[in-house]
Order: sequence, then structure tokens, then C-alpha cells
Amino acid sequence: MEIFGTIEKKDNISYQDFIEQYVKTGTPVVFKNASAAWKSNKMFTPDYFRENFGQHETTFQGQKYIMTEILDLTANSNVENPAPYPILFEIPQQIPELMEMFDPIHMNYSQPNWLRSKIIPYGKYGNNIHLFIGGDGNKYGLHKDFYHTNAWITQLYGEKRFIVYPGDQDKNFYIGKSGYEKFLSPVDIHNPDYDNFPEFKHAKAYDVVLQPGETIFIPNGVLHTTMAFGQNISLIYDQLNSLNYQAWKEDMYDLKKDESKIKAAIHYAFALTAGTVCKVAELAGKKF
Repeated sequence: MEIFGTIEKKDNISYQDFIEQYVKTGTPVVFKNASAAWKSNKMFTPDYFRENFGQHETTFQGQKYIMTEILDLTANSNVENPAPYPILFEIPQQIPELMEMFDPIHMNYSQPNWLRSKIIPYGKYGNNIHLFIGGDGNKYGLHKDFYHTNAWITQLYGEKRFIVYPGDQDKNFYIGKSGYEKFLSPVDIHNPDYDNFPEFKHAKAYDVVLQPGETIFIPNGVLHTTMAFGQNISLIYDQLNSLNYQAWKEDMYDLKKDESKIKAAIHYAFALTAGTVCKVAELAGKKF
């Protein structure tokens, strides 16, 4: 895998410059201290989660885990025997106490976010706020975020390497043609099979190692993956607004049409309604 460049890290940037330079151009960027906007100044270490949320429970591949079990597994994870991944918590539902600590979750950059409106149900259509816990050797499959939402990831503890492929590079990755396969690539970028995927040799990767307190913005439609160097904890959420609404609306139909054209039409009608409500509310001064 050849790295073409490094994702920029910014100490400070205006909201308008962020929109013009990164959002509208579909360019990833790292904010070095945006999370300082949160009310909490807690150190989100494994010990902190163990002491305060140790008995909180989640499920991964049909098996239940409590927080202390996950922390033990990820602390002992290694490349030869990686911990199960991704074990995650739906923060608003499973650890709601954390939400106040992450206020304002937008950090004065991920605004507006229509997923914070009440019309789009939590846990559906890209509307999630996740706590990811991983360990050494954990990797994520190469993907775009479903529903063309923008991704915001803040590293709470440990380090994580992000590898992204911005721009129109789909032809290099043998993306699927329909449904959720349109967001996934079969290419193993760490051990590429050039016989089956010869175009991958033309792919241009950019990478960065996210440090604790740093936040990466990954625009919708950008292929990306991660690698962990050790135990790490991340906050991840999605963003939708007028700039990626058209793609989100089309996904609402496309992701259901193979299952049922009627169901797809119902989802598309909901997307039209939700978009209209959010646009009107935003014009009326509603802050998301």
C-alpha cells in the first residue's frame, strides 16, 4: 500500500474556512483541539470507563459483553490474536450519562446536523453516536459510511491510524453495484490481490495517526479504514444537512429497492418529508 500524502492537522480554523476548504471539496481534515469545546475535561481512560461504567452491557455478534470484559479483551489484544471488533456502545441508549459530557457534541464545526432533529429516529438512516473500544491488531474493512453521512471521530484514548481515499477513486476499489455493497470494497489494502484487483495499484491513499483529543472529519462518500496500535477508545457520530441531503435521500430509496420497491418508496417519501421539515426549521432559526 503506497501512501500518497498525509491528512492535514489544524490547530484552529474558522467555521466558514472549514466549509469552503474541506466540506465543499470533500477533503478530510483533523482538528487538533476541537473537543476542547466540550463541557467535560475528564480524562477518558480505560480506568475511567471501568470505574464508572464497568457493568454497562452491549452485544457483539450475538454475545453479550459488559464494559469491564471489553476493556480486558482489548488491553490484551495483539496482531496475532486481536480482540473482537468493533464492539461498540450506542451512547444515547446504553450510556446516556456520557452525552452531557460531550456537549456540545458538534464542537462548533459539525453544524447544522439534521440527525439531531427529532424527526429522524435514532439508530436509523445513519443516525448514530457510538463509543468504539478497540485493541492492538484491530482493523476495519474498507468502506464508505452508509447513507452518505459525514463521519466525525474523536480519539478519547490511545492512537488510531486512518487511511482514506478521497476523490473519485471507486474504479480502483471494485465497489459493489447495489444496496449496501455500494459502500464496501473487497480489496484488502494490507495484502492486495493484484491479480483480481489490478486497478488498486492506481489508488492514492492519505493517512494520519489520530492522537487523544483530536477529531477527524471524513466527508460523505470517501472510502476509509482504520488500524489500531494499542488499546483505544473513540467517539464516532454522523452528520446530515443540506450539503449531503440529496445523496442521503437517494440512498433511502436505493438501499431498500432490492428488498421491496414499495418499502423503498415509503423510505423515500419519509426522506422528502424529513428534509423539508429540517430545511424549514433551519430557515426559521432552529439550531441543530
